Amino acid sequence: MKKVLSAVLAAVMLLCVAIPVFAEGGSYNVTFQAPGAGLITSHDGKDLGPAYYFVKCEGDHACFEEDPNGIYYEANDGNYYTRDQLIENTIPADAKTYSPVVLPVNSQVAYTAGSTLAFRVFTNEAYNPATVTVRINGAVASRDEMGIYRAAVNGDLDVTVDEGALLRSRFNVVLTSSEGYSVRMPQGENYHLAYYGDSFRFRVRVASGYSDANMKVTLVRGSSQLAEFLGEDADILSRFTGASETLYSDGVDSDGCRTYTINNITSDCKISVSGVRETKKATVLTYLKRILKMILDVFHIDTSFLGLDEVIGLTYYSVNVNNNVPADADLDYFMVTGVEDPFKMDMFNVMSGEGVTIEFKTYDVNVKDRLVVTWSIGDRTVTGYANTWTAVLNQSTGKTYYKTTFMIDNINANTNVNISLR
Repeated sequence: MKKVLSAVLAAVMLLCVAIPVFAEGGSYNVTFQAPGAGLITSHDGKDLGPAYYFVKCEGDHACFEEDPNGIYYEANDGNYYTRDQLIENTIPADAKTYSPVVLPVNSQVAYTAGSTLAFRVFTNEAYNPATVTVRINGAVASRDEMGIYRAAVNGDLDVTVDEGALLRSRFNVVLTSSEGYSVRMPQGENYHLAYYGDSFRFRVRVASGYSDANMKVTLVRGSSQLAEFLGEDADILSRFTGASETLYSDGVDSDGCRTYTINNITSDCKISVSGVRETKKATVLTYLKRILKMILDVFHIDTSFLGLDEVIGLTYYSVNVNNNVPADADLDYFMVTGVEDPFKMDMFNVMSGEGVTIEFKTYDVNVKDRLVVTWSIGDRTVTGYANTWTAVLNQSTGKTYYKTTFMIDNINANTNVNISLR
């Protein structure tokens, strides 16, 4: 009887000890770091919200909840996009709006032991979300192809962001030229990536025989991205929208060019010029040459051998692109000639003295590291061009792509461009 009683007392004591142990092991606390006070949360009177925030995820998607004050719309691919990231006419008038499910910061959130913590990090417009570095209990965490961070909850977790590594967003500035004038940066480029909040200076050169008396320089701010409805291989289509504003010259440089400044860049910018007029009367033959050249240029036919490339002192040269990259490689590119909107062609013409900027884009980091671009202008060959890749994270889909540019300046002869992978 004593043995039985002793066994019962031992079992009761063990149960009393075990119950708190099991209770304590039932969940763990996760703490998310709040953004530091020194980060950008407002700009030019606009409230941008927190520099970054943590969004709850389930499966392969960030979680969103219906919110009458939200700025996101649900698309047919299961992701959520802002109005600027969608084509306006695809949003019904009665469409519901949503906001991401934001996880609380600087407070302990209980998670069941053995569960998986899944979240994404969104940033405000001032910061590039691709530059976010997350640490979990001090160790650098990696995000998957959907931009989601995952961690097994087998103890208390501290989630922090390396604020020193967080970089400002960068935006495209495209300068367009045409017959009678060229729009360039002081260094000669026709394309620039500007950091959030920066200013940008450029100049307009009017060709001999043309007048700038009625010249008007216009800036359009803002860009929209076509959501990736076709999956990760779909291209992102950038287009410029929004109201235009007239820029006024802030002086004339030593070359006699009018200079202009764009202040407070917070979105993509496109510059256009109008009102440049020819000062001397063109002959009927000149007009016929121009019309014929325009027709042939549509079909990208080299017109140099026909004597059509010299019209009122303007000379044109052909640029031929040899794309040796395998068709199944994830690499896309387009040309910014400064004469027309970005396009992708194997052969086109540019005015003498102008340049061509080639922008490349890929989702494959291996392709990025193997890209080789060389070109020859007449007898001069350029190799070993040092370029910098910029990571861009689409916060709506969680996918990261990389882009870089190559600038071919001062084209004064027919030019061949070769694109290949190591």
